[in-house]
Amino acid sequence: MDSEPISRKLLGIIEIDLVFENISGLLIRMPIHAQTFRIGGADQYPMVTIRKYYIESSEGGEKKGKEEIEKEVPLIPGSSIKGRMRGLLELALGKKLFSTDNKIWQHVRSIRAMASDIDEFFKDIEDRCEIDDLFGWAAANLSQIAEKLGNNMEEALKYFRKLAPTRLLVDDFTPTEEFISQNLDEFESIADFIEEKSENRIDRVTSAADPRQIARIRPGIEFGGKMKVLVFDIDKDHIKKYLSTLALGLKLLEDTYIGASGSRGYGRIRFKKIGIKLHKVSKGKEAVGLESIELGTYNRVDDLTDEAITELADKIIKELFGSPD
Repeated sequence: MDSEPISRKLLGIIEIDLVFENISGLLIRMPIHAQTFRIGGADQYPMVTIRKYYIESSEGGEKKGKEEIEKEVPLIPGSSIKGRMRGLLELALGKKLFSTDNKIWQHVRSIRAMASDIDEFFKDIEDRCEIDDLFGWAAANLSQIAEKLGNNMEEALKYFRKLAPTRLLVDDFTPTEEFISQNLDEFESIADFIEEKSENRIDRVTSAADPRQIARIRPGIEFGGKMKVLVFDIDKDHIKKYLSTLALGLKLLEDTYIGASGSRGYGRIRFKKIGIKLHKVSKGKEAVGLESIELGTYNRVDDLTDEAITELADKIIKELFGSPD
């Protein structure tokens, strides 16, 4: 039987502009092979990158306009933030955890991982699990789904039409342009972003010491980046759930940590700005474009109350679907 065509339409993109400050030393380790050029010094280094900034220049007190500079700065990968948030949300929402090797356990919409309870796979799709919708899932094609339904292609299509690509996109985070501009003289090189911390592991049986030096991002650096949520034509009744889930995820990050050694005080952060806007896909006579609509700016995660999220969701639904009802 030939499968019927399906369509999935992208209606808009919710952009969440985030700024946070690390209030304790923070470490996301640089890969070992990348440390080979660093002779001596610490045993572990944080990830860094080179980024362009556009800084207001002046001469004799007179502004001359924006000047492009390159700086080596700390890097917090988007994958680290997205993965940490997903893991915390899986636990906070009490999702069932699955494994394919009995070593790593996680919640994932996967035919392979859910093979022992395939009904859970279809329930996950039917319930529109917010974790899998937002953060992604192990792709399954139509034929694989139909096979698990006794080669019932018609039934498989009912589930397949509820699926869409991963909705949540997360940027890498680096020091904000405003922070660099205001502290240009203090942070001249990557060394100015780093502090060294002496640590020691003691074998509880032999009392043998294992001292080491850790280079980590010093407290007080302001990082910025964006999260974006793709909104599809099947998402009208799920936008508030998506926003609530992300607000909880941000709160969990703030209340725990990001990066390594969180149980020893590393990686504490505090959000300082949460700006939300909608990029609405609009089709003109000759081309498709994006219309940007400001939705709100918040100074704390706690400002994203249920009332605020309901108001945001209603605005988004009205813009993309015509009515919140």
